[in-house]
Amino acid sequence: MMVMDVKLQSRPKTYFLQEAIERGFTAIANRLDREQNYRPYFLLRLRPQPQLEHHIWDLGDMCSRFTDAYLLGRSVTGSSAYKEEEEALRAMLDTCDPFLNPFMAGRMLLAYVDLYLDEPSEERRETVERLAASIRDNVQHEGDYSYWFKNADGWNTMEHAVFGDFNGYPTFPLGGIMLALARFTESAHDAPDCEDLLDRMCRFVLNVSGTFEADGRYQGHTHSGGILTAAVAIMRRALQKNDAAVAQQMKHVFDWTLRFSSKWGWVPDGVGPDDASCESCSITDTLHLGLLIARHMDESYYAILERFARNQLLENQFVHTNAMLPQGDYPEKPILERALYGSWASWSKPGSLDNCVESVEGCCLGAGIRACYLVWDDIVTKKDGVVSVNMALSRNSKWVEVVSYQPYEGKLELLIHEAEVLRVKLPDWIAREDAVLSVDGEALPIVADDSGYIRLEGLQPGQLVQLLYPLTTIDSIERVSGSDYNVRWRGDTVLSVTPSGQIYPLYQRKWMEQDHAPMTQGIPYAEQRGGNVHW
Repeated sequence: MMVMDVKLQSRPKTYFLQEAIERGFTAIANRLDREQNYRPYFLLRLRPQPQLEHHIWDLGDMCSRFTDAYLLGRSVTGSSAYKEEEEALRAMLDTCDPFLNPFMAGRMLLAYVDLYLDEPSEERRETVERLAASIRDNVQHEGDYSYWFKNADGWNTMEHAVFGDFNGYPTFPLGGIMLALARFTESAHDAPDCEDLLDRMCRFVLNVSGTFEADGRYQGHTHSGGILTAAVAIMRRALQKNDAAVAQQMKHVFDWTLRFSSKWGWVPDGVGPDDASCESCSITDTLHLGLLIARHMDESYYAILERFARNQLLENQFVHTNAMLPQGDYPEKPILERALYGSWASWSKPGSLDNCVESVEGCCLGAGIRACYLVWDDIVTKKDGVVSVNMALSRNSKWVEVVSYQPYEGKLELLIHEAEVLRVKLPDWIAREDAVLSVDGEALPIVADDSGYIRLEGLQPGQLVQLLYPLTTIDSIERVSGSDYNVRWRGDTVLSVTPSGQIYPLYQRKWMEQDHAPMTQGIPYAEQRGGNVHW
């Protein structure tokens, strides 16, 4: 039951993840071909001749990602827009060939698993298991492992990674399949064939493929090569089986990836050489792996993930179109603008989208919405009767409403719905003595545990918890992908990055420098209570 309280008659305009998803919903709807039963356009060509283009990826890949995006995004926003488009995508998904390209089998399986998690009927379970059985029939089996293809003996990513072509990575066709099977076997009871196929693929990637060193090092294409997608799957399976050694290895994979990424969340699709490019899909995989670490192994990682979400995840979404499309008026321009606005970049530099001037792929649009959902779903969690607020990002939940005033003010308000015991994570950049805690206006001492969480007990519905803390502005220099960048931070929000681009510079955030948050009346996204799908 929603708690209405005079204590919070207005909220700050800080619902950044929800707004990004709504923009993404509109972009998807404008990337569908009405003349072909809403077939997606995989490519938005920007230069030299702007147009929407069909490719084989329209089907098994785009239908899957867009179905997934609408399903996940609705639980975040409560939006009922574009239902007709969603239903058409679901219908087309069932007609797609999962083996038109082996990568597509994994994307389709992920969509079907999400549909099963949303409504765990026998029919939807059979759909997942039928596709998994077909995949088993199409892959190679040797000894105790299974694979799509493998390279010559001695091949490994640290010595033989190829950049610019993802087809040579053994994880390229496997990552999505493994991730879908990992999540499905967590929820479906008695699925021995799916578990066996998953374990055989995990053994191949870990012991045969040459993808990861024992210490987590690797090189190559993080998402397009399937490397990080496979790592997420292996991590999920290790956690399910209580395999601490493999889970620790996948944690090392994440830490290794951070060495090549920026502190604000720019993640290279090609880990290895300098002057790399970030694909939004790679940010999604990195966030997913990091969230598993934060949830199950080390809660301090939530600070890393909140930085990624506040910064590069949001900045990689196109919110301006003029610089990317030819000037002047032409008949196709309005639809191209609508398809671009809200899409996520397929290529980005740490300070600009200047290397994304030729085209934008639709996979990143689906991945961007998925990333927003993954972060949103972990803002508030509940375990063993204890509700935890892990990140200071605004959202509602059935346990507590989280109202964050960042990046304008260092203020977090928590309206209790059903959270007798509450843990709240302190920002990692502040000293505990600089924070002020109160419940219904009564100041309380701050006692934090080793993970940086405050614990409150005996809370009642309608009570208001408030945490105040300083937002300091700091200038730093960070070296990313071979270049130095001057970065201005306000708390964990990046205000500017220089050098920035000439065509589409990022972090033009002067509007965030005001000291008081802009407000809106009522409860934005009041229905954002979550759904049945959790990753």
